[in-house]
Amino acid sequence: MSDAPSRAANAPLMSTSVSGLRTALGTFAREHLPEVMVPTRFVILDTLPKLPNGKVDRSRLPLGDPSEPSTTAHVAPATPEELRLAQLWQEVLGVGRVGVEDSFFDLGGDSVAAAQMAARVKEAFGVAPAMRRFFERPTIAELVRMIGAKTGGTSAHGASPRSLASEDLWAEASLPDDIRIAPGTLPPATAPYRTVLLTGGTGYTGAYLVRELLDRSDARLYVLARAKDAAAALERVRQNLTGYGLWRDADAARLIGVAGDLGRPYFGLTRAEYLTLTREVEVIIHNGAHSSYALPYPRLKAVNVLGTLEVLRLACRERVKPVHFVSSLAVFPGHPGPQHFAEAELTDPTGVMGGYRQTKWVGDKLVSLAGHRGLPVCIYRPGLITGAQDTGACSTDTFLNETMKGCIQLGAALDFNVLLEMVPVDFCARVVAHVALSGQRHGTAFHLPGARTVRWSELVEMLDECGYPLRRVPYATWYRELSAAVERGDDNALTRFHPLFTEDTPSEDVGYAGSEPHFDTTNLHAALEGSDIRCREVDPAFLRLYLDYFVSTGYLPPPRAQKEGSHARV
Repeated sequence: MSDAPSRAANAPLMSTSVSGLRTALGTFAREHLPEVMVPTRFVILDTLPKLPNGKVDRSRLPLGDPSEPSTTAHVAPATPEELRLAQLWQEVLGVGRVGVEDSFFDLGGDSVAAAQMAARVKEAFGVAPAMRRFFERPTIAELVRMIGAKTGGTSAHGASPRSLASEDLWAEASLPDDIRIAPGTLPPATAPYRTVLLTGGTGYTGAYLVRELLDRSDARLYVLARAKDAAAALERVRQNLTGYGLWRDADAARLIGVAGDLGRPYFGLTRAEYLTLTREVEVIIHNGAHSSYALPYPRLKAVNVLGTLEVLRLACRERVKPVHFVSSLAVFPGHPGPQHFAEAELTDPTGVMGGYRQTKWVGDKLVSLAGHRGLPVCIYRPGLITGAQDTGACSTDTFLNETMKGCIQLGAALDFNVLLEMVPVDFCARVVAHVALSGQRHGTAFHLPGARTVRWSELVEMLDECGYPLRRVPYATWYRELSAAVERGDDNALTRFHPLFTEDTPSEDVGYAGSEPHFDTTNLHAALEGSDIRCREVDPAFLRLYLDYFVSTGYLPPPRAQKEGSHARV
């Protein structure tokens, strides 16, 4: 395969041609695609790598080289404001050249770096940028407009939406024609299965899924993980299980690490590695996802949407493989008042807001569409994953946990009337493993809302009982206190989620105030009938177990003895 970019470096005429093609492609994309879907970089090749059957070998397609120019032409900073902001970005990101239309995130930034940058902007200009708007259009040009609007200078332009429009989501939920069961494909194996492929096995829910799959079957378990080789992938799985007290030495004999990337074509595997999976795997549990609420749709699409397509593509090769997809109750829209959601295929994305929610909606829909083409599928929609029922063990890297910690650090709780569906992680894992290993109930969706719905205000009361008293303050007061903590550089857990809050209200990504959803669980109860799988109710005793685990790991400080009247109500 020839390398056009590297050869162009030594051929000025070719370099000009390649640059012109990139510019033309970028212009065409901006004219025909929503702004959030325009690629930031094109890779130009003389020829496409091919498989023996003549199709494109997607596993050999190169990734974009950050050193190559992006589709956005470099626009050097010129005004004093642009020059100062470019300097701040260079200091925060540790990069060289910065253009006024460059994306902060394409230069290597993340939500934490964005918060640090915002604090420096406030110090330099006396103006705090609106971070939710910055996440929508993360450029120096947009920062200059924001600063000008707040200081009476340059007028602000309307920001592009963080979320896609509902019609764009319908377009995203389109199943490629090659994802179908071809003639001659072997039929699905019957339970008990000999082999299982798990994605997301190095995450929190993934650790408990590994444990349940090993305990409830004799199958060998392939686990996809980002790593340099199979041994390193297996080591990541072992460390993850060990971290939650779930590892057993005998597990190594049945675990097979797969060094791949859910966000790359064919998982970034070699042809031989990919063919091994197509021939050996009998059932797939797709749990892998990028679950950041703070990022927009395009930043999450590769893993959450394209990764799901890769799973479905694999499921149709060589042998039909049932797919069990771990979705989320976040796929449902929020509206004021009561709503009822059936355990059925999704129908309308209107009102589903935020990058994470929308990518999960699209993934959920794609799995259903694959089911219409004859692929055996099951969809599981859990609520907010919380601590294990026996030990309280839980990941710290969830929005709910970071919100609780952030409020504890502030000593204040935001006033936000939202309902929480808190689901113990081991219950979720047991349900998925139980149904998936049975080989039955294909074509079914299951809701896992938890044993009891908890209001945010009720959770705050339980935190009080557990020794973490919080002041109840109006939302605007809480937001000012959080913003001040972020600007001071405090190590507040909500720093990276700061863009999800505005002066007036939390973003809809956070939750839908005033919405009272009811989630049907008929299918779930039918699947669990006769089993010993139960969901523990979230009450002060369970929450205390959960918090004690966080204290033992150093994530939270020890609770204070609650005193009479120790918190003020405003």
